[in-house]
Amino acid sequence: MNPDRPRVVCISGGTSGIGAGLVGAFLVAGDRVRTFGRDPAKVASLSERWAEATGAGDLTASAGDVTDGDFRSRLVADIAQRHGRLDVLVNNAGVILGQGDIEEPVEAWRATLETNLIAPFALIQACLELLERSPDPVVVNISSACAQHPFATCTSGSYSASKAGLDMLTRRLAMGLAPRGIRVNCVAPGVVESPMWGGAGDLIETTVTHRHLLGQRAIEPRDIAEAVLFLASPGARLITGATLNVDAGYTLG
Repeated sequence: MNPDRPRVVCISGGTSGIGAGLVGAFLVAGDRVRTFGRDPAKVASLSERWAEATGAGDLTASAGDVTDGDFRSRLVADIAQRHGRLDVLVNNAGVILGQGDIEEPVEAWRATLETNLIAPFALIQACLELLERSPDPVVVNISSACAQHPFATCTSGSYSASKAGLDMLTRRLAMGLAPRGIRVNCVAPGVVESPMWGGAGDLIETTVTHRHLLGQRAIEPRDIAEAVLFLASPGARLITGATLNVDAGYTLG
């Protein structure tokens, strides 16, 4: 990256799991990162982990909920004031709130769709003007292998449906925003050990054993970060509307 003009990157849900891995990868790449999460303790921990970057103004982490319209407005206003543009937006924040198919509560569906599908659209919409100010604007959405098939190991119907919707949103916005020079792509992980799983060790082990054909191990956040960095790089300048599976073969059948 150009050290005289580091990219400005916004990552939702960047305080743990895949998100924290993304924050670290972009910082190491020399970018300026703005991130947020719902848990103030995790925000403080991330800032402490990257104390030098925080002190230098290269990392700004705050407590906030991506589903909160007022928070999104404040976030965009702050990015505009500090940087005047946004080069990379990563929609990473996500939840798994229910289990099952028809028995899953409607409330879990509403909350899951709000976080995993509606909020990414709303954040892209809110950031549109800032993205248009970038010489090479990119949006990367974090989806899931569970979006692509009703695998038995994907135990939440609302989660799978929300991520399938995110895949289609990626393609729709890639088509709609291409005339503005904005690329929109997606990364679909397999099983990544993260707090989202809620300590479901047995399910992780079963899924990895039966669905991860390469190595039969969980995917690490850095594996996802490398894919996102590629999609955000000049090397992917002609790639838009794509879903890049980083799933060790999960979706092959």
